[in-house]
Amino acid sequence: MSPGIKKLAALILAGSSVPVAPAAAGTEPVYPQRPVTLVLGFPPGGASDLIARHMAAYMTLELGKKVILEYKPGAAGNIAAADVARATPDGYTLYLAARPNAIHRIMYPHIDYDFQRDFTPVGMLATVPLVMITGQQSSLHDLPDVLAAARAQPGKLVCASGGIGTTEHLLCEVLKKAAHVDIVHAPYRGSAPALVDLMAGRIDLQITLVPGVISQIKSGAVRPIAIMGSRRIPALPDVPAIEEYLLPGKEGETWYALVAPTGTPAEVIDRLNGAVNSVLQHPTLRQVMADLAFDLPEGRNTPEDLSAFVDREVERWTAVLRERNIEPAR
Repeated sequence: MSPGIKKLAALILAGSSVPVAPAAAGTEPVYPQRPVTLVLGFPPGGASDLIARHMAAYMTLELGKKVILEYKPGAAGNIAAADVARATPDGYTLYLAARPNAIHRIMYPHIDYDFQRDFTPVGMLATVPLVMITGQQSSLHDLPDVLAAARAQPGKLVCASGGIGTTEHLLCEVLKKAAHVDIVHAPYRGSAPALVDLMAGRIDLQITLVPGVISQIKSGAVRPIAIMGSRRIPALPDVPAIEEYLLPGKEGETWYALVAPTGTPAEVIDRLNGAVNSVLQHPTLRQVMADLAFDLPEGRNTPEDLSAFVDREVERWTAVLRERNIEPAR
């Protein structure tokens, strides 16, 4: 359990976290009247698990009913998304969406759902930076080391990601093309199992979300190579951004958002959106998440805003996939 989760659990047990307004005497809220399930498309242990656990704990208090996490990993989250898309649209089964869902029609055309058509946006939860890391036993210490090794022995270095079609995979492909190097991409069923192999020395590199590995970086268990973005981040100020090496970094963030199956009643979406925005303003949550390198939205955060954002993501990343000739998953 991460220090952030321990801190959050202690606050909740102490009764000092998000205040919950009691329902009027003799009345029950229209929604929710029973526990809500939040489905994740990746296994426990990664960044999606961190944001989901923190949000579930606070939303349990905000909604007055327990928010339960359910894990259905595979196909960069798209197997879980397809399952939730077919769930009863009553607000009791929700999905933690991320960038791979915005490009599933190209990367996973055999999975029968349409993210834009089959889901109703609720609200943005966070944006997240990514980092390239290597094992502590590795001889690679910085990006010039990585590129020199890749050029000396093409096809020998192995770079892991959390799955085909994830942002991690796409950034690996972007790096390979921009730097003109041959690095083997190794997709895993989530970032956590890839990290195990990296730390054991079975793979050379991993591109992953900062929150899922920040404790290992700070403890020295893994070595950061570069932030896969345009700028350094406050949580790891000594780690250079990839753009400092004149390589592309503008695509180096991913995001998490809450969505519900299409057909979910408007009043339920409004209730969930209000709960999300209330939770996201809580000072303790904001500090804990900042320490873990999550960037939470501020101000306006409506379903309409998220819908427009998803439309832009689909257009932008479809163009990236076609430009770089990234093949669909098999």
